[in-house]
Amino acid sequence: MLAAMGNAALSNGQPNAGALAPGLSLYLELLRLVAATEVVLFHVNGFAMLGGHRAAWNAFGHEAVVVFSVLSGFVIAFAAETREKTVKSYLTSRLTRIYSVAVPCLLATLLFDRIGQTLVPQLYAGLITDGSALVRLLLGSLFLNESWNVSAQMFSNTPYWSIAYEFWYYMIFAGLFYFRGWARTLLTALACGIAGYKILLLFPIWALGWGVYRWSRSHRVPTALGLVLFVQPALVLYLVDSLALTRAAGEWLAGVMGQDVWRSGLSWSRYALTDTLLGLSMAAHFVGAAALGPWLERLLRPVARPVKWLTARSFTLYLLHQPAMLMAGAVLITLGVPLLGSWSVFAATWLIVLAVAQVSELQKHRLKPQVRWVLDLPERLLAARRTAVPAE
Repeated sequence: MLAAMGNAALSNGQPNAGALAPGLSLYLELLRLVAATEVVLFHVNGFAMLGGHRAAWNAFGHEAVVVFSVLSGFVIAFAAETREKTVKSYLTSRLTRIYSVAVPCLLATLLFDRIGQTLVPQLYAGLITDGSALVRLLLGSLFLNESWNVSAQMFSNTPYWSIAYEFWYYMIFAGLFYFRGWARTLLTALACGIAGYKILLLFPIWALGWGVYRWSRSHRVPTALGLVLFVQPALVLYLVDSLALTRAAGEWLAGVMGQDVWRSGLSWSRYALTDTLLGLSMAAHFVGAAALGPWLERLLRPVARPVKWLTARSFTLYLLHQPAMLMAGAVLITLGVPLLGSWSVFAATWLIVLAVAQVSELQKHRLKPQVRWVLDLPERLLAARRTAVPAE
């Protein structure tokens, strides 16, 4: 999910203004890969027909999305501060990144669902929704599938919901970061007005990453405190899980708002209370990771190449894994291939994702000129109009 890290600068000693701490860039890439893999494991093990079963190591898919959100705010702020100095360069990078994956994944979802449904239709029970496929594709391609009271699932692609959140966080950030005065107020309000209350409810979690990045530019904590901050999410997650805080907070909020409003009205934002708690924990984790940067660099250096290689394909993994795994599972079931406790499906999903990433995520540079052309269009039209007006 999500923002491209690029080649983040590493330095020895204290980082310069805007630079990441030593080792932090590679660690954040690893964290993104681990979070994406956890989401895949969570979904594939939620289907008994695919040989899956819940266990402690594959039960935190939603929590992994919270990790993505804080991480996205962090790296988007880093990119804006260090590389994307103008709003045009920012929008070019963001739109290129997201459209190079989102549109191919939507089209692949349609194809994969058609194949999988033909082979094992019962595998798709409750996932494939009625209504116009064209309307869903339009909503999904404009990232309006979760705005206000809309909650349109993109066929079997459940994870696509978070991309709508992500996209509008990009737009809100652009208004707040690149503009001043009335333009800042107007453009930020416009982005918020299109996004709607559900998306805005989780924006503070994304903004935590932005805040942590800004704070970390000029602050460091002692190594001992950094280690505590680094490991504390494990304790927080354990307490949230063992005390069933997510369910308890959800039930309390449902009691206040009403069950229908809570579940259908808030949709994916209905666990905002515990999601915010986890977001705060992850923000503190990033502060700790920055303090441990040199240690992380030495620890992760041997695996840098495979981590970077896999992370370069992690957006496609996140956004396409559920349609891919369902189709793969349907094919394997039809062929009578042993599922091996869902590991066969997991492996097949990775193979499909790697193939799609090769023609989508890894080709995003080919889309950049077209995105830049679209962004330059208003300026060209205005220049042409001025040229066409005869001088008095």
